[in-house]
Amino acid sequence: MKKILLPISMFLFLVVGCDNPMLSKSTDLDSEELQALSYELSSELGLNQSSTDGLNDILKRHGRKGKHSEPGFLWKVAGELADSLTDEEKAMLFEKMDEKDIFLFGGNNKRGSKNKKSKQKNSFNGIIKVLTEDQKVIFKEILSSYKEKFKAIHSQVKDGTMSKDDAKIQLKPLREAMKAEIDALLTDDQKILVEQNQVDKKAKRQAYKDSSKAVKVDVLDMTSDQVATYELINEETRDASKTLFLQSKNGEIDRESFRAALKNLFSSRNEKLEALFTAGQLEIIKIHKALELRMQKHKGQKGKKSGGSKKRGGRKSKNG
Repeated sequence: MKKILLPISMFLFLVVGCDNPMLSKSTDLDSEELQALSYELSSELGLNQSSTDGLNDILKRHGRKGKHSEPGFLWKVAGELADSLTDEEKAMLFEKMDEKDIFLFGGNNKRGSKNKKSKQKNSFNGIIKVLTEDQKVIFKEILSSYKEKFKAIHSQVKDGTMSKDDAKIQLKPLREAMKAEIDALLTDDQKILVEQNQVDKKAKRQAYKDSSKAVKVDVLDMTSDQVATYELINEETRDASKTLFLQSKNGEIDRESFRAALKNLFSSRNEKLEALFTAGQLEIIKIHKALELRMQKHKGQKGKKSGGSKKRGGRKSKNG
């Protein structure tokens, strides 16, 4: 009997012992997305258990029960991490950003083609929702037919038998023809529903954007002058970029000149915006950007509670 009790006692000691990863507060996170972010940050920054639990407390407070999908979630987390992380931990958090020279303001410039595909997919999803079962069969046949035609052109570009400019010339009428076939498939009532759904989605996106902005202003404690200047700089940049896109479309500037001008434009905007904020505000903005880049990798992990925590170790931080 004593031989049985000894292993059980040892197990209980390990379970209730302080700093035991089995009791990590990460088990309180009810989203795989949050779990993944927590594990990545704690591993990357070398947080001990106490510091990891502090991080998870912040994530739990602002992100549990689906709140991580609400406007401004990452701004709230960034504001608290600015106070709780050590200077060394912040430097490690920013290391990859600094190496890749990522702009603090604006999205990832390499995501353009992905965003375009995503918008097209969302547009198709909006159409599918209003179709009857018979229409869905025809709709899939239309997409399949044009997918092969698009694929043939892209293959020629890839193997060098067709230039990108010639591909654009051929792709444009194909897209128009596909759109015409899809429009012909829809009834007038269905077209109205599709348009209304698009309007509703646009309004929802704008409301989310406005709410996120309000949280950002609050977390950064921006002055009214900062808010006004921030908007002005972005508006001037948007107008200038529209002009560049129009010049490129009309053939007034070549592709290389267009890309260089666009890069300089956004680089200039970034410099102006950085000069607008205090050192403390910029630190929160940089933490937010670091979190945003990591969160993008975990967007597909939603809703389910992760089954247990992984062991983490590392140096001692000021929190533990």
